[in-house]
Amino acid sequence: MESAPKIDLNVCKSWSCPNLGIPDASDYVFPVYRLGYAALECQKCGSLPPLFNTKECDEWFSQFMQRKLGNTGQGCPRCFTAHIIRYGYTKARTPRFQCCTCRYVFTPHYDNAVGRNTNITLLSQLEQGVHSGETTNQRVLAQAVNGFEHDLHVSLPALTRVSTTTMVIPFQGHSARQKLYVVISADADSGKIIQITTNYCDWKAGDTLLYQGSKSFPSSILPSSDTDLIREQEMQFLKRSQFDEIQYGSAELKRNDRGSMVRPVITIHSHFQRLKRRFPGVTDHYLAHECVLRGGAITAWSTEVRLGKTDLWFVSENIENANLSDKAFCLTGSWKMGWWKNVWQRWDNGEICKMIGLLTGQQSTAEPALISLASCTAFAVWLKSHPWSLQCHNFGARVVSQHLVGLGCIYNQQMKENSGR
Repeated sequence: MESAPKIDLNVCKSWSCPNLGIPDASDYVFPVYRLGYAALECQKCGSLPPLFNTKECDEWFSQFMQRKLGNTGQGCPRCFTAHIIRYGYTKARTPRFQCCTCRYVFTPHYDNAVGRNTNITLLSQLEQGVHSGETTNQRVLAQAVNGFEHDLHVSLPALTRVSTTTMVIPFQGHSARQKLYVVISADADSGKIIQITTNYCDWKAGDTLLYQGSKSFPSSILPSSDTDLIREQEMQFLKRSQFDEIQYGSAELKRNDRGSMVRPVITIHSHFQRLKRRFPGVTDHYLAHECVLRGGAITAWSTEVRLGKTDLWFVSENIENANLSDKAFCLTGSWKMGWWKNVWQRWDNGEICKMIGLLTGQQSTAEPALISLASCTAFAVWLKSHPWSLQCHNFGARVVSQHLVGLGCIYNQQMKENSGR
């Protein structure tokens, strides 16, 4: 097999810089330690993004894309494009695909039509919160989840507005209630979940990519329209050992687990790199207030941002009230805040107040009512009230990660049934 295409994270991540997303630019100098850690200096704009281990990242993304695109039928495991067509069936009646770019023929690792009954049973157990997660069912669960990932892809062939947030979920590891970092993206128009990624992988990742968890971590800040909370979150970014080093608690796996817990920054970049290949036509991306989400999204959509085709936004709002009012919003204030001096605006309609920050320029005609995290935070609220959440801490990180994808499918199906479509 030919070598997989490189996904280079050692690039400039400043929206206004000509080097945005450009690997190996002549203006780059590295490593530099001006901020106390190894960084790449872009002499064109002066930015200092943290430096990644190229060899370990190449190996990581090769494994990740082959498994997440090829095994699920979302894209080509060789060249990582999503331009694929049906190419007949295997003897077991599992569909084959061919890549339209490199002509590679591959078979996804999910069940054929006969095995769909098993998937239906699994979804029913998840919906009731009674799936056991036993290790004897690992192969069945893995194949079923690949099918669920495929379903999340084909049910939404095109979209333009996406919202993304993160959450932490407990799992059973070396000790009780270890923490799993989860990235969730949803279609901002339909509200359907389009992708869920966790920081667990079922292979051994390179040492520099591993999460070195801590028992103490910054207290969580609930989304709010208060400027003081925006400033406090920005201060927490500055207290990190480096900007992309998210600490969210302990995440030790069981001793016999062959997988790895990777740093949240790797999870976020891999999430957006896969999302970009599946949905390249995104024009607006709404992000929870986390600087690493901005870095991951702007790296994946760097070409579109440079051309002015895609805008990125930070959003901070009350998730419980985000969808409860149709009244028009009025601008009530504007501030430059944080290390990057992002322009934040407060919008209020008398019932809801939200803070939004455009990360790709200062001019936009977007309707503030549409700039929201409601589509993905609604799933997080639904998940916390689901029976599964009462027992997920009894499952290993791999099972919890797989269950989350199945629960995303259940959530989408319930939305479809409730809307009568």
